[in-house]
Amino acid sequence: MNCEMCGEPSDKLIKVRISGAILNVCPKCAKFGDPVEEKKLNKISESITIKFPEKKVNVVTYKKPFKKPAPAKKPARKENVEDFDVVEDYAELIKNRREAMNMTQDDLAKKIFERKNVLSNIERGELLPDIGTARKLEKVLNIKLLEKN
Repeated sequence: MNCEMCGEPSDKLIKVRISGAILNVCPKCAKFGDPVEEKKLNKISESITIKFPEKKVNVVTYKKPFKKPAPAKKPARKENVEDFDVVEDYAELIKNRREAMNMTQDDLAKKIFERKNVLSNIERGELLPDIGTARKLEKVLNIKLLEKN
């Protein structure tokens, strides 16, 4: 068998705890850790039998009225994202409407749960808003940004 620390073969390995790990090491490496004593468990050889007196218990059950499960709601039909395009002049529409409502970019960004720099890039025309963001902007600003193909 080999020492788990230095790798040298040894006839006698000692279990020691080194930095929280328990290793089988040779006597030379044992000085680097604390010896670990193996605990031997005593096995109980006798069995114990416990007898309880029998008791009669009356159980009363009540029938609950049968309740039909609620009908599963059909999921709302989601429109295909590919069916929509953002209008060409989206940047001007968003900026003009925001300014008309006396909102800062920060205010609008908070209302649509976006970062201010994302909204700033959209308003400059550098970033095309995704369908979800465009819908939020439509709702808050009360403008039309999406059109069907």
